[in-house]
Amino acid sequence: MGRSSWAHRKVWIALALLLSVLWWPFVVAGQDYKEREAKIAEYKRWLDSVGPNGYRLWLRLDGSRRPHALYVGKPFYEMDFDEKKALVEIFSNYLSGHPEKFMLIDIFDSVTQQHIGEFGWGGFKLY
Repeated sequence: MGRSSWAHRKVWIALALLLSVLWWPFVVAGQDYKEREAKIAEYKRWLDSVGPNGYRLWLRLDGSRRPHALYVGKPFYEMDFDEKKALVEIFSNYLSGHPEKFMLIDIFDSVTQQHIGEFGWGGFKLY
């Protein structure tokens, strides 16, 4: 009787270990999702602070077509190249909904409506 209960315990322990191994990827994926969601929320807060009601680096986003059209304001031109690139990359990550994925963006001057750059497969380019 003692021997049989030990065999049952071994089976239950083995099943518990198997289930924990099988469920672990789902637990980790859930944590990754929460981290990504928090990062995207952080991007949104920052973009709002530098947008139309903040520093006015960007003034309007037209998402009615692809690629998205990002209209930039005068302070955008006062930034150095790396800062401009960082702004557009963060915008791209935000639009894709994932901090490691990107959305294509065309960049326009908000005053002249001229196409002044792009962010996409070829990276960040200003004309």
